Amino acid sequence: MPFTAESIIETFKETEVAGAPKLKHTQYLNYLAKRLGYQSFKHFTQCVETAPSDRLGDYYTGLMKKICGIRVPKQDIGHIRLSHFDGKSISYDSYFIGWDEHGREIRMPSADHGRLAIMDFREIFDMPLYVIETQAEFIAWQWNWASFAVAPPELVRANFPSLFHQRDRVVENPPMDKVKRRYRREQKKSGLI
Repeated sequence: MPFTAESIIETFKETEVAGAPKLKHTQYLNYLAKRLGYQSFKHFTQCVETAPSDRLGDYYTGLMKKICGIRVPKQDIGHIRLSHFDGKSISYDSYFIGWDEHGREIRMPSADHGRLAIMDFREIFDMPLYVIETQAEFIAWQWNWASFAVAPPELVRANFPSLFHQRDRVVENPPMDKVKRRYRREQKKSGLI
């Protein structure tokens, strides 16, 4: 099981949320527990430590889903936004770096989602955006949560190293005739021409 009572309580203590009032540490923990539906931090820890053993995995995973859904990143570094809805594939925000020898676009993951972008996304869109910071959270998101997530580049690289090894596929003189034909086909297909 990827989550334990100790790891959840530790993650909870380190969690930062947007829009929280300025409080002392213990008051903040109580505030955060109430945001998650508990009476206090003490009530939260009691529930986590005495969770029913027959559904421990579901309880812990559901609790981590809630925590990842409200927190902001610990550091204001760029995160990569990922999406996963169909259970088969994961997409990611990217930027163009060139074309390959067949005239196809080559793209690299874009790590441009910081705290403000995450808070804006949550305010504008009516869907969850999970902040993923550990391997266990990444696996839980990938196999159970099916939605948008942001993760640090190192974590994405550890899970999908091939996304970051694209530069060697870029050619200096791509076949522009193939590129133009491909774009025309795509424009016709979408009714633009």
